[in-house]
Amino acid sequence: MTALPDIPRLYTALAECLAVLLFTPALAPRFSKAVTGGITLLWAAVLSAFLELTGNVPGGLWIPCMVTAIGLSYLYLWGVWSITLLEAGYHCARAFILAELAASVEWQLHCALWPARGPWEPLSLLLLALVYGTLFGIMCYLQHRRPQPAGHLQIGGSAALTAVMLALTAFAVSNLGFLPGSEINMSIFSIRTLVDFSGVLILSVQHEQLQENALHSELAAMDEVLHRQYEQYKRSKEGINLINRRYHELKVQLARIREEQDQTKQNAAIAAMEQNIRQYEAENKTGNPVLDTLLTAKTMECQQENITITSVADGRMLGFLTIRELCTIVGVALDNAIAAVRAEPDPEKRLIKVAVYSQGGFAMLRFEHYTEAAPALDADGLPQQGSDLKSVRTTVGQHGGSMTMHWENNWCTLRILFPLPKNK
Repeated sequence: MTALPDIPRLYTALAECLAVLLFTPALAPRFSKAVTGGITLLWAAVLSAFLELTGNVPGGLWIPCMVTAIGLSYLYLWGVWSITLLEAGYHCARAFILAELAASVEWQLHCALWPARGPWEPLSLLLLALVYGTLFGIMCYLQHRRPQPAGHLQIGGSAALTAVMLALTAFAVSNLGFLPGSEINMSIFSIRTLVDFSGVLILSVQHEQLQENALHSELAAMDEVLHRQYEQYKRSKEGINLINRRYHELKVQLARIREEQDQTKQNAAIAAMEQNIRQYEAENKTGNPVLDTLLTAKTMECQQENITITSVADGRMLGFLTIRELCTIVGVALDNAIAAVRAEPDPEKRLIKVAVYSQGGFAMLRFEHYTEAAPALDADGLPQQGSDLKSVRTTVGQHGGSMTMHWENNWCTLRILFPLPKNK
């Protein structure tokens, strides 16, 4: 067999950059889009220059150079994206072995089709684009073909260590044939490609398992929240039905009193009492019985805590939500607001506002509460003390909606937006 040239270093650099960037869309950046884009371009340029300049180093320096190149990608992942050191190691290991596979497959095809052709000729570049585009396109599809856990995937120490060891093992085994003095031929290329493919396959299966476990944990937590809110809704409904019966009985008693006594002052008092009853009956009548019950129950809870809550709601357009979904969204959002304003020492500042309305083909839900300090947000933009809001975001996302939270002028606003069904 004839000796074959090794992979061009810029081909390897391009594969490593594409592999790393394949996993970053699921991560939250530490900086603005402009800064993140600038650092990404700088990192890609430095990595490419480093690999190109170290392409002809002696065999003893080859491993240190590869470690340095991996370290550049590791520092980029950890420094630019809001992940831990362990998570950066996990994603770096997956990206590294995927880049090895992409570069190996492309160069093996190149050597099989036209070994004498240079790497920068038009046909060579076309093959590079086709192979990299196909391989990374398939990996991108596999990354997003299943539901993703809310936020970025939490990686533990054992998962990160397993990924790193698998990547190192695959890399070491796949490059045994490239030791100094060995003749590089097509058989060596085939072994390297097969081992790299096995490494990518094993790491992909591990990632699928981690995602599966994360989704199961989210579903279990969300189910617990749904069950709690639903049980609270049923208790509130029973209590409100009892109150409604009491008020009805009171109205009957007042009618009898009016028939028996006709004194002016008594009539005035009775009229005032009837006016209060009518005001109660009109309160929280949103057109959605589930929303009526939730708002009334939370209003009663707020009264016990000296919290002022006002609501302007048209719940008729929320009929596409199930009882449990509505309980989760409204119940958790109001629980989060109540917990926040409860800490205010001044009762005059314990204020909550609720608004539900339609706007431009969308259903808008706004939950506002007064706070003089901006809430501490996690990497997903949610309050660190309002973890149940993740279940709200999951529920909202299932209907193609969005959820945002911002703080301005001492008011914290949680905004939920749903596209209304066309038949609504």
